[in-house]
Amino acid sequence: MTKIFDCIRLLDPRPWIAVVILLIAIVGINKYKNAVHENDKAAAQAQKERADATENTLESERLINRSLATLADQHHKEMQDEKEKRDRFIAGVRAGTIRLSIPVHSCRATAPTTDPAAAVRDSTETRAELTPEAGSTLAAIAGDGDDAIRQLNKCIDAYQAVRTTYNVQTK
Repeated sequence: MTKIFDCIRLLDPRPWIAVVILLIAIVGINKYKNAVHENDKAAAQAQKERADATENTLESERLINRSLATLADQHHKEMQDEKEKRDRFIAGVRAGTIRLSIPVHSCRATAPTTDPAAAVRDSTETRAELTPEAGSTLAAIAGDGDDAIRQLNKCIDAYQAVRTTYNVQTK
C-alpha cells in the first residue's frame, strides 16, 4: 500500500509546480544576469569609444593649435620684415635718396594728329616727380594694402591647416 501512496504522492501537482516554478525562476535569473552582463559590456564599450573619440578630438585640437601657432609666428616675422623694408623705403623717399615719379602727358601747343608715325615720334614719356611727402604717403598706403593682403593670406592658410587636419582625421 505504501507503493500506492507513493504513486499517488507522485501524482500530486504541488511538488511538480514548485519544481517548475523553481526552474522558471532559475532560468529567469540567469537571463537577467546575462542581460545585465551584456548591458555592462555595451556600456563599457560605449565609454571606451567616447574616450577614444575625445582623445582623437583633443589630439586634433593640439595639432591645429601647433599649426596655427606656427602660422602666426611666420606671419608675425613676415609682417616685421616687410615693415622694416617699408620703413627703409619711406625713409629713403623722405631723405631724397629714392625718387618717385609718375608718367604724365606733356602739354603740346600743336593739335593732335591722326598720323600713327607722328604719334610714335611724339611718344617721349614725360614724368612728374613726387614730393617726398607725397611719395612716403603713397608708399604707406601701398604698405597698408600689402599688410591687408598678408592678413587675408594668413586667414586662408589657417583655414587650410584646420581643413587639412580634420580631413586627415576623418579618413
